[in-house]
Amino acid sequence: SNDNSLSKTVPFGSSEAGACAPDKVQVGEWPSSPRALASPLGAPSSKAGGAQHLPLVVKQRVKALKNLQAQYAQVEAQFYRDFHDLEKKYAVFYQPSFDKRSEIVNAIYEPTEGECQWQVAVQEGAWGEMEREPAGKGPTSGIPHFWLTAFKNVRILGRMIRKNDEPVLEHLKDVKIKFSGFKEPMSFTIEFIFKSNEYFLNEILTKTYQMRSDPDDSDPFLSKGPEIISSTGCEIYWKEGRNVTMKTSKLQKCEDRRSIVSTTKKTPRYSFFTYFYPPDSPEGRVVDVATDYRLGYFFREVLVPKSVLFFTNEASEYKCGSSDDEAREAGGEEKKAEEIRNEEPEKGIEELLIHPKI
Repeated sequence: SNDNSLSKTVPFGSSEAGACAPDKVQVGEWPSSPRALASPLGAPSSKAGGAQHLPLVVKQRVKALKNLQAQYAQVEAQFYRDFHDLEKKYAVFYQPSFDKRSEIVNAIYEPTEGECQWQVAVQEGAWGEMEREPAGKGPTSGIPHFWLTAFKNVRILGRMIRKNDEPVLEHLKDVKIKFSGFKEPMSFTIEFIFKSNEYFLNEILTKTYQMRSDPDDSDPFLSKGPEIISSTGCEIYWKEGRNVTMKTSKLQKCEDRRSIVSTTKKTPRYSFFTYFYPPDSPEGRVVDVATDYRLGYFFREVLVPKSVLFFTNEASEYKCGSSDDEAREAGGEEKKAEEIRNEEPEKGIEELLIHPKI
């Protein structure tokens, strides 16, 4: 299976999940994590701290407090599980709006004149100045290239999408988020739904992110909230000669002095569609695993529910960065991936992948 695991998990709402928290704690700044909040500025780190010099009877009482703290973490974990269930409940309420959006984008439903009237008391922006239909051309159906345009207006996705990917993504008609059932392990799946096309047989490509909220065995006192612990992609059934993740080169070699044999060589190349591949795939991957997890949160929390704002390029406030430590980790994994791909990337993509500002 296409299982993308990482030894460290990505907490929900942290800077790794796309939040805009500062990377290092400075005087007068809000820390980016509970651990950073707990650490005194300029103080050396010590697990024992001042408790190591306490009388034995006091240490015993401290142990009792730590047991209470562990109980608190378990209740907190249950809170996050209930919160996840609440998200699933409200996903049902959101869905009619998403279904109507899909119908408008794909020319299944034509909105009424009343539905096209801007009802919110904010500026429409430059996109509100509608252009006339080009002379000699019929009316446009639906909203062409809606998802491709929205993706390209997200910095990291715009760099992941190569020229060979664009004709494929023009067939993308909807993106949906599906939550796991109430009795199932915590997870969510991103479904990329395509029109019938000449590139692959799949109607739906999926990426599933497995999550947990229980405290880790190594730190029983802290529940980090729903955090991604692994991801699973899907197999893409490419049609003959249409695999955009592979580059085919024609070669000629001499069998002897009089005969020349033509052969072809396939090599991996950069593509958005490696997002669905596991990290050890021979095709390689455009992003490292930590960035993969951030993308999962970003699709779920921002891009899918607010896609029209990315289509109109009004969602710049959602583009957040990563920390220096994450950058170093991403850079290390990208060097390995670059050896696998054997293809020179477009100018600027290395910096993006090392500093993946969503």
